Amino acid sequence: MPDDSIMVGDPNGAVSKHPPVSTVEDVITFRLQRLVTIGDRAGNQWFERLFDLTLNEWRLLALIVAHAPARAGDMADLLYMDKSQLSRVIKSLQSKGLIRNATDPNDGRAVALKPTGKGKKLYTTILEEVLRSNERVLAPLTAEEVAVFDSLLGKLIDHNSALLEARLANK
Repeated sequence: MPDDSIMVGDPNGAVSKHPPVSTVEDVITFRLQRLVTIGDRAGNQWFERLFDLTLNEWRLLALIVAHAPARAGDMADLLYMDKSQLSRVIKSLQSKGLIRNATDPNDGRAVALKPTGKGKKLYTTILEEVLRSNERVLAPLTAEEVAVFDSLLGKLIDHNSALLEARLANK
């Protein structure tokens, strides 16, 4: 009987942290992407229905509230969004009266972004809903598991952000 199984892993038998892999569906980064995609699909529908915002508009508004006055380039870096896409999101938020241009306090020639009163009020309303939604997402985990997951996620983000920066610097 022919063996049609696929060999996965290091053929030299090196120790690996990754759990066993039978298919791509077992790869941790694939699983993380599935979780993110599930959240994005649910979030986009939810935000548009309840708040007349896209998920990207919400994320940018929230970051501008947190970092105001915020430079567009800094927001693009935080969101890993290209500048043309970010520009469209900025224009949409401005047309909805949620953000406005302001002078950058560190460079009087540069433009920064600030939330309007309407934007701050909407941010507060949405954040309350987002936190309730996150409680539902995290429901199968204990408080201790959430704390560990949050810590591990932070480590992975920091590590992989540094890897990306190094890779981009070596282009």
